Amino acid sequence: MSDSPSADKTKRTKPITLRAGLGLYKQSKSRFWFVRIHLGGGKFVRKSTKEESRFLAQEVAYEIYDDVMRNRRKYTKIVPASSFTTLAKKLMENQQDLVGTTRSDRYVKDDLFYLERKTDGLIVYFGDKDITEITTSKIREYFKVLDQNRDKPLAHSTKNRHLVLIRKILKLGSEEGFITNIPQLPKFEVKDKPRVSFTETEYKKFLKGIRDAVKRGDTVRGNKITLEYYYFIVLSVHSYLRPTNTEAYALKRGDIELSKKDKTLELDINGKTGRRKTTSTTVAPEIYEKLLNCNPEYDKSSDYIFQPDRKNRETVKRIAQRFFNHILECVDLKTDKDGNPRVPYSLRHYSLQSRLRTSGGEVNIFHLAKNAGTSVDQLERFYLKHTGLSSKEKKKLNYIA
Repeated sequence: MSDSPSADKTKRTKPITLRAGLGLYKQSKSRFWFVRIHLGGGKFVRKSTKEESRFLAQEVAYEIYDDVMRNRRKYTKIVPASSFTTLAKKLMENQQDLVGTTRSDRYVKDDLFYLERKTDGLIVYFGDKDITEITTSKIREYFKVLDQNRDKPLAHSTKNRHLVLIRKILKLGSEEGFITNIPQLPKFEVKDKPRVSFTETEYKKFLKGIRDAVKRGDTVRGNKITLEYYYFIVLSVHSYLRPTNTEAYALKRGDIELSKKDKTLELDINGKTGRRKTTSTTVAPEIYEKLLNCNPEYDKSSDYIFQPDRKNRETVKRIAQRFFNHILECVDLKTDKDGNPRVPYSLRHYSLQSRLRTSGGEVNIFHLAKNAGTSVDQLERFYLKHTGLSSKEKKKLNYIA
C-alpha cells in the first residue's frame, strides 16, 4: 500500500479504532491487516502491517503510528505553486485543452514523456525545486546527466526538444509572476538533414511501379497491392499529407469536402501541428472519387478513406510502408544517387517541392506552408533546400534563352 495521503477506494472492512486517529482494517484482496492514520485536513496514511494476526497487527500499528507522527511533515508536505512540478503539470493541462485545435494529441504525449521519463525526466530531475532555483547552470547539469545515463550522448535535436519544454515551463512561471527573467538556455546546434525526395521522372517511375505491381498481382506479407493504394498515394501527394496515423491514415469520409467552386478538396486534418484546413490541388477530386469507389460498401462519414475495413491504423500504416518499400525495390529507387534511403515522407517532400517548381515561383511560400501544416522556416530548411529552379525562374535569371 502507498504510504502517502490518498483517497483509497478499495473495498475494506470497517476500521477498528485503536486510538483517536488510528484504525485497523482488512482489505478484501489481502490476508494482511492494514493501518489507517488520520492526519487531519482530510488526509490519511494507509500502510500494510504485513501481519495476518489481529493481535500482532495492533502492535505493528502503534509502531507505524509513532513513526508517521515523528515524520508528520513528510506526509503533509504541500508542493508550492511555484515549484517546477506544479508549473509543468499546469502547462500540460493547458496544452491538453488545445488538443484538436492548435495542438495534436501526439505532441502533448511527447511532452509528457520528456517530463515523466522514469530515469531522468524533467519532473524527476527538477522535482519540487522552486522555479526561481532553475538557473542556466542547473539546466546544463541536467543535460550532462542525460548523457551520463546513456551509452552515447543524446542527439542534439532531442536535447532541443527538452529545451523547448523547459522554456515553456519557465515562461509559464514568468506569466504567473514567480520569476521576472527567464534564464539563458544552452544551445545545441543541429545540422539540417533534409529528407530524400523524388524528381519528377522518379515520381512517375514510382507510380508506374505501383500500376505494374497491381497488374502482376504482387502480394506483400499476405496483403495484395491494389489500385486502392495507387489512388491513396496520388491523393496524399496532391493534398500534402504526412504519412502518419494522425493525417493520411486517419482521414475519414467526413473529413473531406468537395469545393465545387475551386474544384479542389477541403480536408479537415488534426495532425502533427494541431487541427488545420488543407486545400488540395485540382487533380485530387477525381482521384478521391476513384479511391472511394474501391470500397463502395464503406460509405459512412465515419469510415476511413483507405483500407476502411481495418480499425487499427497502426497496422494500416505498416502495410502501406511495406507496399512503399516493395515498389521502391521493384523500380530501383530505394535510395537517391548519393545512397540516402527514401522513406514514405519522401512523397510529401516531393509534393511540396513539385508545387513550387511547377508554379514558376508564383506560389506564396507562406500560404503553402500554412496549407501543409508547417512553417516557412521548416520549408526552407528541410523541404526546399535541394529544390532546383523551374524553367520559368531560370529564364528570369537568364540561365537559358
